[in-house]
Amino acid sequence: MKPDSSLNQITQTMKRNDVDSVDGRFCESAQNMKTSVDVEDCCVEVMVRHHSTKNQREAFTKAFFDECKTRAIQTGRTIEASDTKCTGLKAIFHSSGRIKFIVRKSIRGKNVYVAVGSYPEFSINNAREHAFKIIQELKASVETYGERFLTHSKITFNELVEQYVKCVLSTGVKRSANTDLSKIRKYLRPLLGDKKLAGMTEADILAYLHALDLKPATRNRHLALIKAVFTWAIRMGYINRSPALYIKALPEVTSDRRAMDDSQLQRWMEVCEHWRNAKPDHEALALLRFLALTGLRLGETRHLRLEDVDWSHKMITLRHTKNGKLRRVPVCDKAFVLLTEQHQHLGDKGWVFPGNGTDNPVSEPRRLQKRLCEAAGIPPFTIHEMRHTFATKLIESGADINIVKDLLGHSTIKVTELYVHSSPARYHEAVNHAMANLNL
Repeated sequence: MKPDSSLNQITQTMKRNDVDSVDGRFCESAQNMKTSVDVEDCCVEVMVRHHSTKNQREAFTKAFFDECKTRAIQTGRTIEASDTKCTGLKAIFHSSGRIKFIVRKSIRGKNVYVAVGSYPEFSINNAREHAFKIIQELKASVETYGERFLTHSKITFNELVEQYVKCVLSTGVKRSANTDLSKIRKYLRPLLGDKKLAGMTEADILAYLHALDLKPATRNRHLALIKAVFTWAIRMGYINRSPALYIKALPEVTSDRRAMDDSQLQRWMEVCEHWRNAKPDHEALALLRFLALTGLRLGETRHLRLEDVDWSHKMITLRHTKNGKLRRVPVCDKAFVLLTEQHQHLGDKGWVFPGNGTDNPVSEPRRLQKRLCEAAGIPPFTIHEMRHTFATKLIESGADINIVKDLLGHSTIKVTELYVHSSPARYHEAVNHAMANLNL
């Protein structure tokens, strides 16, 4: 079982004014605490003790826990007990009956409390194992970060994200920067920004993901961004363990990989060509037709430049690829004719599909794609489903799967195999061929 939180859960200073001794065991009152943090909710505090009585300790057992829990409920007071088998491991008994394990360690004169887990979901032995690891990591953190260990714990997640945007997303290195910035603006800041970095737990991240009214695949992208932020925070010395470390991605439902049949593709092509003849300089129409003829990704093709077309070998070089690596792709004759037409009216340099009145490539023509489908009298196929259509046509024509993989730019053959499995015509051909010689 994993702990509820990691060592980065260090919060505001809490002063205790009263310490009780209950039946010789170490117990403390929570009623007279002056605190800015609710111990019931967080149970992670930095405390300063003004006075205390001599405390007797006892090894944690189920019987001892039952007794302390009963006393906490009867007295209506929060009780803290110490384990003699693992110095630093504490158990908090709330008047509600809730029991939580924590670790207390003195860091540069301040008692740092770190949440471990709840009982009985977290067994006593589990708590001891994790407490030992946490104490070792706390010691290592102090050696590594020194004064920064406590200073960094005071910042909010919002402040951390601001630094991440400045140092990572604003550099132009990460291709998903714009998408990440959108997630940060719309979701991360409003829902997680006010939380103290040191007090963030795995439960906080899980609650955030659960609250998102988005598809599992999209929520997984949010998780990936959160993990990237915390990984960077570890490198920068703000924390030494990510609260999202053990969170696994949600299962993603594989799409139906819907593709146009021959008649639908034919009608779509006719409408696209008719509209383009009426507006020969309509770059979005040219882009959509090129995508249908090549099966390339929209993002890759929008950023294609005339200088990257090999006119002698009918090849193009894609620089703005999904994995960031250059990719050379041959194009069919019909696609090459379209490139030649673009070359004739645009010249030798610049975007193959330029935006109107800007220095940027043409905008993503998703709405135009929907109108084309409506005009063709077919269902509203997305631009990415045009890519599925291209792949399906290749598979059904008998193209080698490795050739399909290279043309589509898949990182592994497993992705390409999905197109094979989604092609009924391929299976019909195989079984018909196998059964053809039967005399029935």
